Amino acid sequence: MRRKLRFALVPAVILAAAAVGFASRDAGAASKGTVVLFAPTSSNNYVAQLLKGAQSTAQKYGYTLKIIQNNFDQAAEDVQVQQQLASGTKPVAYGWWPSDNKAGIASQRKLAQSGVPVFMVNQLPIKGTDKYWTAYAGVNDVLNGQVSGQMLLKARAALQKAGHALHGKGQYIEVGFPAGYSAGTDRDNGLAKAIGASGLKRLASQPAGFDPAAGYKIGSQLVAANKSKGIDLVYAQNSALSDGVIQALNEAGLKPGKDVMVVGGTCHGNIKPLLSGQEFATGLQAARLEGVYMLTVIAKYLGNGQKVTPGSYTAPANANAAPPITKVYRYNFIPNPGIIGKQALHTKLWGFTMKQLCTY
Repeated sequence: MRRKLRFALVPAVILAAAAVGFASRDAGAASKGTVVLFAPTSSNNYVAQLLKGAQSTAQKYGYTLKIIQNNFDQAAEDVQVQQQLASGTKPVAYGWWPSDNKAGIASQRKLAQSGVPVFMVNQLPIKGTDKYWTAYAGVNDVLNGQVSGQMLLKARAALQKAGHALHGKGQYIEVGFPAGYSAGTDRDNGLAKAIGASGLKRLASQPAGFDPAAGYKIGSQLVAANKSKGIDLVYAQNSALSDGVIQALNEAGLKPGKDVMVVGGTCHGNIKPLLSGQEFATGLQAARLEGVYMLTVIAKYLGNGQKVTPGSYTAPANANAAPPITKVYRYNFIPNPGIIGKQALHTKLWGFTMKQLCTY
C-alpha cells in the first residue's frame, strides 16, 4: 500500500498574464518614488519572507514598493515587463528577479533601456548582461554552495569519527532546484570548488523543486536507485528539500544523522530536523534579511548620488545588528554562515535568532 506523504504541497498560485502586485509605504507619507520589483510568487514561503523584509525596508526609507509576482514562469514575467513598460509610469528603480535567468535576458534588456536603474536580486547576473544591470544585491549562491561543500566534508568527518565505514572516500546524492533555475547551477559550482580533490563521489543528482514534497518525491527515487551502491551523504539545495529526503531515507531503512548525513543548502521553514540531528548542517541564508538588504542597497544608491563602486562586498555576519551600508558595490552580498546541529539554538544574525529567521 502506498505510504501517505506527510508534507503538504505548496499551494500552486497560477497568476494571470496581467501584472499582479501590491505596494506598501506609510499611509499619508510623501513617497520618494516607486521601486518596482519583479519576483516569484509569495506562495513560496522563502519568497514571502523576503518580500516582507523588502516591504518594511522600503517603508523605512520612504519608498513605495510595487511587487509584480509570477508563478516561477518566465513567459508570464516577460508579459508583465511589457505591461509595466507600456503603462507610462516610470519608477525610480527596478528589482529584477528572473524565473529563468537566461530566458529572461530580453526582458532585462528592455528594463535597462527604459533608463531606469535595474538591480539584479536573488539570481546572480549571468555573463553577457553587464550593460543591463546597475548592481546586484542579495544572496551569493556560489558562496552558498561552497559553504554546503564545507559542511559535507565536516559531515564525512563526523561519520568517520563515529566509526562509520565510508564507501570509498564517501558518496552522496543530490536533490536540487528546478532545471534551469540559475541559483541551483551557481550552488553546484560553489560545491564543486569546496569539495575539490577531497575524493567525495556524487552518485546521482536530480532537479526537484523547492519544497518538502518535491524533496520526498525525488529523494525516494534517488535513494531507491542508489542505496545498494552505498549512500553516505545527501546534499539538498535547501532544507525544505532535505526534509523530504530525510523522510525518504527513513522509509528506506537508513538513519539520517547516524549512517547517512544530510546537508541542506539554506534553512527554509523548519529547523527541527537540524536540532534533532537528522539534518547535519545548513546554511543561514536568511530570506527576510535578503529582502531588507536589497532594498537598503537600492535606497542607498538612490540617496547617495547613484554611485556604484566596482567590486564586491559581503556584509559581515554580525550577531546583534545589521552592518551599516556606506557604499553600494557592483555586487552586494548578505552573509551565509554554515550552522551545524544544535548551534542553531545559540546563533543570531543581525539581531535575529536563527529560529526567527528560519522558521516560517
